[in-house]
Amino acid sequence: MLSLMRKHAKNWLMKVILGIIIIVFIFYFGSMRGRQQAETVAVIDNNRITYAEYQKEYQNLLDYYYEQYGADLTDDVLRSLNLKQRALDNLIDQIIILSQADLLNLEVSDAELRESIYSYPVFQRNGVFDKELYERRLRYQRLTPEEFESIQKRMLTTNKLERLIKESVKVSEQEIFDIYTIQNEQINVEFLSIPASEFLTTLDRSEDRLKEYFDAHAEDFRVPETIFLKYVAFRGDDYARTVEIPDSEIADYYSFHQDQFTNDAGVVTPLEEVTGDIKETLKQMKGLDRAYDEAKQAHDIIYQEENFQVYAAEHKWNVHEIPVSSAADFPEELAALRDLSEYVFTSAEGDLLPVVSDEKARYLFYVEQVRPSYIPDFADARKDITEQYTAEESRNLCMKKGEALLEDLREGADLADLARKEHLTLSETGFFIPNPEIPGIGYSPDLGQALYELREGNPYPDMPYFVGEDCIIVKLKEAGKLDDQDWNNKKALLARYIRKLKEEHYFKSWLDATRQTMIDDGLIKIVKNTEEL
Repeated sequence: MLSLMRKHAKNWLMKVILGIIIIVFIFYFGSMRGRQQAETVAVIDNNRITYAEYQKEYQNLLDYYYEQYGADLTDDVLRSLNLKQRALDNLIDQIIILSQADLLNLEVSDAELRESIYSYPVFQRNGVFDKELYERRLRYQRLTPEEFESIQKRMLTTNKLERLIKESVKVSEQEIFDIYTIQNEQINVEFLSIPASEFLTTLDRSEDRLKEYFDAHAEDFRVPETIFLKYVAFRGDDYARTVEIPDSEIADYYSFHQDQFTNDAGVVTPLEEVTGDIKETLKQMKGLDRAYDEAKQAHDIIYQEENFQVYAAEHKWNVHEIPVSSAADFPEELAALRDLSEYVFTSAEGDLLPVVSDEKARYLFYVEQVRPSYIPDFADARKDITEQYTAEESRNLCMKKGEALLEDLREGADLADLARKEHLTLSETGFFIPNPEIPGIGYSPDLGQALYELREGNPYPDMPYFVGEDCIIVKLKEAGKLDDQDWNNKKALLARYIRKLKEEHYFKSWLDATRQTMIDDGLIKIVKNTEEL
């Protein structure tokens, strides 16, 4: 039932339109829509980026990553994505590209525009462009033909400029062979493991040392702000049970969404075969509408009278209570509420949050208490302080030992002799292609990357690496032989792959250089930085 709702809400054909036609502008060149507002965010070569355009671009990026990550899109992930800056950069890049295309007199003819639009399967019936279908699908996306054709024309112009720039990219056979070697050459590595636990007995864990450590690292032990929430879920299923769906509404839905009941061969499923599914879909939709009405009415009354506790008791609500310090603390039931973090972590004690929704329910949240962040007393945090100090200091001592041994090896010491002297076990990985999962050692992306750089004349990495609780020193023992036949078989395919990568890199480098030149020439002016947006 819910899957059918999702199917109707996010028709794959609509996704094709967005994915094929507009996706480039969403993630690289920016969205082409947005109403003009008086407030200007940036000016690029006399072209204005308005706050409305910036908001639209930011929301496009946010929607995309919510769809990709779902509940895993935490506040920390959002911060790492830096979407505000990326949204502004996308819009700036869009204008730079189009302005450079104008300088080069790159134009898209009406015939080229018409051909590109006619070629999209989503606008065709039986392989032929259908104007009625074209206009209907654009209405569904709230686009006029003029708006869409403007987007398409700019995208075609951009593609022309991209092709022009990328045509200069060349790939040498040595480059291809180097990449093939990285992907296929096996190595056998010798290694020593130095356990950090060996240094525990040498640590100074006196009261004075722990207090000194605490004073220097007090922020590490800060208890974050905690918000104590109460919430009520108004579930669509509860309201859907009482909903009656007349046959006329089922027929209207079937008629309006008939393309969703048409298979790839163009055969339409008869109404009687999908009546039950449509009925359940409409009941769920109306149930959610009623749930929202109920939640909104309750919200408005409570907001005016400031009586959440009393109102909840009078209506015998099932009130849930949770403490949260970050988005990771929200229970699984609330994971799909993408606006919740923003509301909760900008709220004050006693606030009633706006009604928030997911595909199953509408929710009403009340902030019962906000406990500020604080640094605990030494006595209260002593256990945590001791654990962190012990782990950190033992690893520091272990790393110093590893660095000293590696220096001895670089100066000519024999690895086997050094292992015997230090009472360490010398081991081998056996032949493997370098990657983060290293046989006999464990998972380490950093060490896995360092292994690529080891060669006969350079058998040691620049530093030891911690893997788990062991400091690892490695030495290249031998490299395997490449298969000449396999190299010849894969050369052409690898050449195309490398060329594609170089083209993307070359175009991005050109774009960055052009942007910097325009900044130096005063053609790019940032009116508002992202902290103000």
